[in-house]
Amino acid sequence: MSYMTMAHPSRRTFVRQAGLAGLALSAGAIPAWALPDAWFAADDEVIPFTDVPADFSTKRGDTVVRFDLRELRSWVTPTEQFFGVQHYGVPKVDAAAWRLETGGLFGQTKTLTLDDLKKRPRVERTVFFECSGNRTQSVHGLLGNATWAGASLKDLLHDLKPLPEAREAIFWAADSGEETIRGNKYTMHFARSMSLDEAQRSEAIVAYEMNGQPLTAGHGAPVRLIVPGWYGVANVKWLTKIELSDTRFVNRFMGRDYVTVMGRQAGDQVEYTETWVGRQHVKSVIARVTRQAGRMKVFGAAWSDGTPLNAVDVRIDNGAWQPAKLEAQSNPFAWTFFTLDTNALPAGQHTLVSRATDRAGHTQPASLELKKTYWEDNAQFTRTIMVP
Repeated sequence: MSYMTMAHPSRRTFVRQAGLAGLALSAGAIPAWALPDAWFAADDEVIPFTDVPADFSTKRGDTVVRFDLRELRSWVTPTEQFFGVQHYGVPKVDAAAWRLETGGLFGQTKTLTLDDLKKRPRVERTVFFECSGNRTQSVHGLLGNATWAGASLKDLLHDLKPLPEAREAIFWAADSGEETIRGNKYTMHFARSMSLDEAQRSEAIVAYEMNGQPLTAGHGAPVRLIVPGWYGVANVKWLTKIELSDTRFVNRFMGRDYVTVMGRQAGDQVEYTETWVGRQHVKSVIARVTRQAGRMKVFGAAWSDGTPLNAVDVRIDNGAWQPAKLEAQSNPFAWTFFTLDTNALPAGQHTLVSRATDRAGHTQPASLELKKTYWEDNAQFTRTIMVP
């Protein structure tokens, strides 16, 4: 595989304005340290990564959009840079004709229009999530941190009075495709589920806005689910129905795909278990390295399932782990930036890696050798740079 190198631009040529004003967010929604000028001095030199494939693109066909971490320059990810994955393509949904159905084990059911949803108390949250398939192969670009607005899922469920026997909440979407099961073909809609207890967490919202604007088609218009702390697949786009059940829901996206196969050592044997993809694991990535006046700065982002971060450490060339500076964590469901200031490195190729630890004691692992599927890969991501 060939890799690309880059020229060594200064901040003046590298950092363009993030267009935060265009996000229509209040000034208080974005911390001062999250603005581009707080990250880089005017004459910082960007040290290029050598681990990015020469053919790296933010688009892969028509179905996936990846974020280029080297372009990270705002706390809120612009909508057009936020990653997107579709399993059955992007459906055409008329917002005026859209309806949210409710069914199953509710004490009462309703059919809601978009206007009905907007009449409910407005909830706004800045939430980070990554695709559960986000890994080194995608240069960890299947991620984003956006501000979402909509109605509280917890309050909506409460108003519909779940019956005592309800255990599972199922979220159905407008997109559909053909599935083959035991030789038979069926047209099925995308759907994901979670326990009713998880669905009733106060953080989840039924969202109709992203970054101050109506949802775009690619990001689930007119309405999608946002469940802070969960991998992207749980944040169902093009939401059309909420159903309650007294049994576990199983479909392709709950029982066949998005299932993690993990081994564990049991004496001299390895036992394998299968778990469905749910809450995010603690993780960090290095996004940029700059140099100025004999000093070097390593910049990156870290996140979790909402458990506050305790530390991020950085290792250079297999040396000792060095504690990075974590920015303020006012929102545990957003990503958190970190920086490490260190002496400039000599000319040549070098490696850098970060590891995050949350306050529950979960630490980003060096590797996941016994994991046999690529879902939920939170192993440390080693970056390589070429210092001129």
